[in-house]
Amino acid sequence: MENAPCIMLSQLKYLRALSFNNFPLESVPDSIGELIHLRYLDLSETDIVTLPESLGNLYNLQTLKLYCCRNLEMLPVGMKKLVNLRHLDIRETDLHEMPKGMSKLKNLQFLSDYVVGKRRENKITELGALANLHQSISISKLENVVNSSEASMARMFDKDGIRYLKLSWSLDEDENIVDSQIERDILDELQPHCNLKQLEIERYRGTRFPDWVGHSSYHNITTITLFGCLSCCMLPSLGQLPSLKHLTIIGFVSVEIVGAELYFNQNGESCLETPPFPMLETLSFYSMPSWKEWRSLGYNAFPRLRELSIRKCPVLRGDLPNNLPSLQSLKIEECDELSCCVPRAPAITSLSISGKHLVGSVVEAITNTQLTCLTSLSISGCSSHIWFPVSAIPPSLQDLTILDCRELEFQMDGQHKSLQKLLICESCDSVASFSLLDSFPNLVTVEIEKCEKMESIVVTSSLSSLRFLTINNCGSMKFVSTIWMAAPQLERLSLLRCPEIDLSAPGLPHRCLRSLFISYCEKLVSSAFMNSQFHGLTDLSIHGGYDESVSVKSFPKEGWLPASLESLKLFFIFSVETLECKGLAHLTSLHELSIYHCPKLENMEGEKLPASLKQLSISGSPLLGKRCEMKDPQLWPKISHIPAIQVADSYRGGSVQYILEGYSSYGKQFKIRLSKGRTEIEAADKQRRECSEIGITIGATI
Repeated sequence: MENAPCIMLSQLKYLRALSFNNFPLESVPDSIGELIHLRYLDLSETDIVTLPESLGNLYNLQTLKLYCCRNLEMLPVGMKKLVNLRHLDIRETDLHEMPKGMSKLKNLQFLSDYVVGKRRENKITELGALANLHQSISISKLENVVNSSEASMARMFDKDGIRYLKLSWSLDEDENIVDSQIERDILDELQPHCNLKQLEIERYRGTRFPDWVGHSSYHNITTITLFGCLSCCMLPSLGQLPSLKHLTIIGFVSVEIVGAELYFNQNGESCLETPPFPMLETLSFYSMPSWKEWRSLGYNAFPRLRELSIRKCPVLRGDLPNNLPSLQSLKIEECDELSCCVPRAPAITSLSISGKHLVGSVVEAITNTQLTCLTSLSISGCSSHIWFPVSAIPPSLQDLTILDCRELEFQMDGQHKSLQKLLICESCDSVASFSLLDSFPNLVTVEIEKCEKMESIVVTSSLSSLRFLTINNCGSMKFVSTIWMAAPQLERLSLLRCPEIDLSAPGLPHRCLRSLFISYCEKLVSSAFMNSQFHGLTDLSIHGGYDESVSVKSFPKEGWLPASLESLKLFFIFSVETLECKGLAHLTSLHELSIYHCPKLENMEGEKLPASLKQLSISGSPLLGKRCEMKDPQLWPKISHIPAIQVADSYRGGSVQYILEGYSSYGKQFKIRLSKGRTEIEAADKQRRECSEIGITIGATI
């Protein structure tokens, strides 16, 4: 198949469009330069390292897509000859620089990226002649711009079709020796047209931003992201942008105070009739290690702010803006010095707080504040003792998450009837017998993970709404049987890495349980099914738990699995060598069998897999996968009746591995289907004439 593209291209002289998107292609043959009628070429998501110089012969080419060609480092020197090119997509490539002479491509309307070079013919000045650019452009390696004169020759302000602009500098170890004023002047000359809607600036090396960043004349800007501007000692003035909805500020390590400069321009520009950030809806601060204070100064800012996120600001102290009337979501993580974190926000519905001091203060605030709209609460990362009365939980709360709060204890002083989802992870170490579920009678989902000291779950009242239960990585957990009686409507159960749990305790048969995900343990597996509690099960997944000590050699034993199964998945059972067909023979409703990462699995014993199977998937199990691919005579009769067999990323049966799409000069589409070992060229009957006229034989193999 390596020569397939070369052979095919030699026969498709009149192609107008060609796509190798996501094809296992490492090189493009020189013969592509002979397809002079080509208008559209898509090489996205391939492994190509270089493109042939003959690409420059495609003078009719209008669209070239190279998205996500991560091994591509250079474009051909002859790119400047593609004078009819209108669309060039080089996102997610690793180009070192642009080829010379990009200014000659005057018909370009979309240029996803421009990587600034150091040579005269690939500097930023080449952008000046590309007057028709629109949509979006990302300009990188701006450290190669020597002065503001070069920047001005890019004529960014004249490009009124650009809606999204990203300006980025490379991470530079010598950043401390740059001239801050020159950097500011360069950014000043890169000022875009006022039609801009989204702006992203990454690793700008100046200490302050030019005045155009945040100027109120940018009345269309809705989104701004500022990232890794390490030398900036103050944030730009953004409060007067009339349409700004989303603002993200990341990695401003030199900023210590956020104050008036964020709300109003330093030259006095302001509109007293309009509060700062009049339309802002989401605001995020992340990784600002020197930030100490947020001075809100009573400007009545952020009247429409819905989401506020502050993360990794370890020395931030004091108060947040106090009056946020529209705030619905507040997330604070790793801000250990921030003591008071719940502003006056009557509309808040989601609260996520992490930190040793913050968790205690938020529990106190919840107890003393009427958060009547709160539906989601997450608290995490607290090592101090916390006493949390159930009666203090807001009546509106539906989702409660407790993470890494080992000393937290609940005071069960009432029932809370609105809570539907409860997640407890690495918490409540003082509780061996967990009886909290009685306080939440309308739970739908319960997840208990990594609570190593918890030994039992005790339920004495009805959990008639419970549908989904997960208990993972609870090494001491032994008894959960009271849940069977309390939750008759349970549909999905997950028990991973809980080796002490015994499912053989008496209880009602679970007619509603449809999905079970358990770790392999002979005691657990046999106890789960031998007493027929799960005889209505349709979906079973068994996980080896990445445990090398699991010593099972063959699976499953005869009579183990419930006859109602429709789907069976085996994951990471490293020791299993043989799949027992006899143990599956009674599964007359089984449609899907999936085997993932069972590296020693090689054999199938017994007559054949169930006749009801529609799909067999094998991945990360090379011994069995190879025998299937080779149609091993001892194995193949046991699986040949299955319509779809997937081995790793290849398909057998009626499925197709790769499809190349092309068009003749008549505009008729060809579909060239590739499978291991051969290529079949196919077309509809009405396309046979067009195929024959360009030398393509229907059904030919190469």
